[in-house]
Amino acid sequence: MKRSKEVLAMLETGIMISIALILDLVFGEIYSFPMGGSISLSMLPIFIVAARRGLKYGLVAGVLFGVLQTLIKVYFLSIPQYVMDYLVSFMVIGFAGLVKDSLNKPGRLTLSIVLGSFLRLVSASITGLIYWRSFIPDEIGFMDQLFGGSIFGLFSTENGAIIFAAFLYNSLYLVPSAILCVIVGLILQKRKILAYHLEVEI
Repeated sequence: MKRSKEVLAMLETGIMISIALILDLVFGEIYSFPMGGSISLSMLPIFIVAARRGLKYGLVAGVLFGVLQTLIKVYFLSIPQYVMDYLVSFMVIGFAGLVKDSLNKPGRLTLSIVLGSFLRLVSASITGLIYWRSFIPDEIGFMDQLFGGSIFGLFSTENGAIIFAAFLYNSLYLVPSAILCVIVGLILQKRKILAYHLEVEI
């Protein structure tokens, strides 16, 4: 019985990672921001794994999602950058599994998605500051055009503007993505789809 449950959990995780990759490709084709990132539902399957199978499988799903993304697209500067960009930044999505009973309670599901999305935002922004700092002025130029203002004009120091811009740029796609995941996740939860039960004979 225990082996049966483990096989089922691995099967579900594999299916959800595949769906996440497909969603990432589809939404990326619709629109991608100039310096990377797209508003997408690709995190939702990882949140579903975390809700159904807990923290361990959520973290594994996040890491594997990041690794498999590198088979499609990868910007590689160094091993530490790769680890931060493709392992840590996606692994932290799985911390949504820390929120108990998110499978059945709307408030807890929402909290789990907000937690995972926030951790990814923090991780991606820190990675940007450490490894992609030279590209942040380009991001600022894009956001200045988008908002019709000057980010540098809001701060007395260049470092302050760059730190703010790193978080703002990543927020442009991760915050809407989180909202989209919450909306669709709650619909799936209400329809009892998140709590479906598969059976496997071993």
